[in-house]
Amino acid sequence: MRGLGVGLTVLVIAVSLSAGLIASKRENFFDPSLYQNDYPCSLSDREPSGPLDDYIESWFAAPLRAAGERPIYLQDSSGKTTLRFTFLPAFVDPVIVRIDDLYGDSPRLTATRYVGQVHVEAGANHLVRDLSRDELAPIVSLIKNSTVLDLPPDSCLSGADGVVYLIEAQGPDGYRFINRWAVEEGAVYDLANAMYRLTGWPNGRQGPDRTDIDWPPRPNPVESISPA
Repeated sequence: MRGLGVGLTVLVIAVSLSAGLIASKRENFFDPSLYQNDYPCSLSDREPSGPLDDYIESWFAAPLRAAGERPIYLQDSSGKTTLRFTFLPAFVDPVIVRIDDLYGDSPRLTATRYVGQVHVEAGANHLVRDLSRDELAPIVSLIKNSTVLDLPPDSCLSGADGVVYLIEAQGPDGYRFINRWAVEEGAVYDLANAMYRLTGWPNGRQGPDRTDIDWPPRPNPVESISPA
């Protein structure tokens, strides 16, 4: 029995080491240069610029991986343009909206929203459909008439409610990564909402304009009444 126990221990260690090796070799979900170059810090003008924290790989990428999304920075940048919006609120579930072939002949929407942190594969919570040029016109116009895709990443994310807006783009102009904390106006906010509206989902607690968010939750007046 003792020999069996030792053998099982060695096997567990070997499996653990193998899993760790596989994890260490797993490709970055976001461009590795984000963790090497310096970017402005939004907390204060006195804060120095710096690289993004590598914890973003686990925080931002987790729902994307679970939804079957792929790292778009690895796509061929000489062809079609992909635009992806990831909404990461602290108190409700994430939403992912991706547009492939943004400027081409076959633009397509892929969108996923989580329910209870569970990715729903089909039905009302996972959409894949073709897009018309008319549907995309507001998004193309916003990109053209603003500097939204030229904005730098933010190396300091901090705020009260933990809402993160992440816009990524990959195409002939290269890879773009724009992360912002709890924005309520401006080009990032406008682009996020324009992309989200393509889903047809209500823009409530799980939508990027965060309407009807009530935190901390208050008890229902009816439920709080004690029975006679």
